[in-house]
Amino acid sequence: MIPTHAMWLWAILNIGAGIWEIYAFQNRHKLKLETITLWEKISKGQINIRNFWMEGWSEYCKVDSRYIYKQYVWGFELLNAVLAIVFIIALTCKSYITLKLVLGISIINCLMYFITLFWENSISSGTGNIIKENMKKYAKQWMFPIYYLISGIWLIVPWWLYIHLQ
Repeated sequence: MIPTHAMWLWAILNIGAGIWEIYAFQNRHKLKLETITLWEKISKGQINIRNFWMEGWSEYCKVDSRYIYKQYVWGFELLNAVLAIVFIIALTCKSYITLKLVLGISIINCLMYFITLFWENSISSGTGNIIKENMKKYAKQWMFPIYYLISGIWLIVPWWLYIHLQ
C-alpha cells in the first residue's frame, strides 16, 4: 500500500493541472507559435503572472502544435481535468476501487496522447504535415525531452500509484 500523502500530493498537483487545462482550453484562441522561447521572454521581463499560463502552453505547442491545429487533442486534457476531480472525491471517500479505475483511465489517456502524437509525426509524415513542420520551425532540440518528460509525468505517476495501490 502506498502512503496516503503520495496520493494527496498527486491529487493536488493534478487538480491544479486540471484547472490550467480548462483555462487553456477556454483561451486556446490565444495560443501562438513564436521562435522566441518562454525562457527568453522571462529574461526580458515580458512574462508576468497574467500571461504566464497561456505563454507556457504556447511554449509547449512548439513540440505539439495539435493544440492549435487539431482540436481533438483537447479531449485528452479535458478528460484529465474531469479525472482529477473524480480522483480527489474518491480519495476523500477512501474508495480505492474508484481510485484504481481513475488511475487506469489516466494511464490510457496519457498513452493515447503520446500514441496519437507519434502517429501524426511518424506514420502520417507526408508533405503538408503542419505539426511536423511546426516542430522543425519552432522547437529547439532540448525542448523535446524536457517537455515530453513533463507530459510523461501524467503517465509515470499514475502508473506508479496504480501498481502500488491495493
